[in-house]
Amino acid sequence: MKVLTFKNDTVSVGDVFVSSWGYEQTNVTFYQVLSVHGKKTVTVREIRANSEYTHSMVGFKTPVLNDFTGECLKRQIKDFGDELAIKIEDFETAYKTLPEEKHRFSSYY
Repeated sequence: MKVLTFKNDTVSVGDVFVSSWGYEQTNVTFYQVLSVHGKKTVTVREIRANSEYTHSMVGFKTPVLNDFTGECLKRQIKDFGDELAIKIEDFETAYKTLPEEKHRFSSYY
């Protein structure tokens, strides 16, 4: 299996990245690495998440590995020293995370 090596971390197939963004709500989206290319490029695809509500419109999400949704995206890994990131869109950046880590979300509706 090919591994991309950076200063403080590595990226390989199966790794998970998470984005957390929003204005009146906090959207959490997970991406799983499908393939790696060259020295800094990966193909990722959005995966579904399990939601655990702790209050009426607040809770935690965890990724569901290999439960894909959306299209494949080819993106470059950015090394920010202590964390790796992928720019998904102009308004969305995803950071490497552990698959078992919980991420806080909030909904507006």
